[in-house]
Amino acid sequence: MKDYMRTKKFLTPNVLKAGLLGFAVVLLSACSAAMAAGENKGLYEDLLNDVDAGPIMVAAHRGCWTTAPENTVTAIDHCVKLGVEIVEIDVQLTKDRELIVFHDRTLDRMTNGHGPVWDATLAEIKSLRLYERDGSPSQINEKKLITNHKVATLREMFEATRGRILVNLEIKSNDVFGFEETYQAALDLARDMGVENEVLWKIPSTARAYDVEIVDGFSGSEAPDTPADVIYNAIDTKGLRHVTPIVWHGARSFEQSLQDFSDTPVKSFEIIADDPSQWPLGPDGRIIGADKYRYLGIAVLPRWSAGYADDIAMSDPDASWGRLIDIGADVIMTDRPEQLIEYLEERGLR
Repeated sequence: MKDYMRTKKFLTPNVLKAGLLGFAVVLLSACSAAMAAGENKGLYEDLLNDVDAGPIMVAAHRGCWTTAPENTVTAIDHCVKLGVEIVEIDVQLTKDRELIVFHDRTLDRMTNGHGPVWDATLAEIKSLRLYERDGSPSQINEKKLITNHKVATLREMFEATRGRILVNLEIKSNDVFGFEETYQAALDLARDMGVENEVLWKIPSTARAYDVEIVDGFSGSEAPDTPADVIYNAIDTKGLRHVTPIVWHGARSFEQSLQDFSDTPVKSFEIIADDPSQWPLGPDGRIIGADKYRYLGIAVLPRWSAGYADDIAMSDPDASWGRLIDIGADVIMTDRPEQLIEYLEERGLR
């Protein structure tokens, strides 16, 4: 077994903080893609049609950000060169209703600016510069290193990903713009650019912090755990091939969450758990429904990946990445895409 922490080419920078040490299991409806590094051909036509087709796919969390700031076009370009099939990015609306690719609610961690995203215009945000990688201080002088990179718009990102790599789109609501409004703006743009079916549209499993219209009488922290199909039915999904509801352990069981979508075209789910027991296994040792659906789970923290996280994989990949594959994962989201690709190649899964 290879120790990825002791292999020189896989030494990871100190900037990989615990908050980013997760990864997600993605069960998507089908992957018959060519895996040649730098050229991801054939990813789109039949990706979600055949549950048991194709090798294990890799999704890069916020792009391949060890060589460029997270959520940037350069980080996506690096993913394409590595042969990554899916890139996860975050989108939210600015004060003047422009879509930008940015994770945090405030500008402080990743830029040389300050304050909430929703309180700044696109022009103001474009005047800022991004810190390197994930915004962590340098190992040398413990100071953040500024780059010449700027925050990308979603249009700029779609131009970079079009026909090259799939996008796992995380819709970020904020204090001004809710999930439904941001989702619709992103969908309108994707349709206008003709890339709507190169996007995995994630549907949240709770109404918390989303629009009041979805669940009458609740908003913010008071919102209850809401079945994802309620939100699914409240938004526009017409003609979309890759709608991926999030199954998060809560008031409803995993089985109930799957049942909610039994009469819909949905073929893939993002699954999140803080303990393996929350993923019920069938007689074959795989998560129930693995023979019918592709499961996509975004787990950027160990508690979101049932403990099977990147940090464990650095010393024992079979105990984390391998375990997720064994219980039915078709795609793994990771902050270490290059290391994961080598591991999959060693197992003959790419």
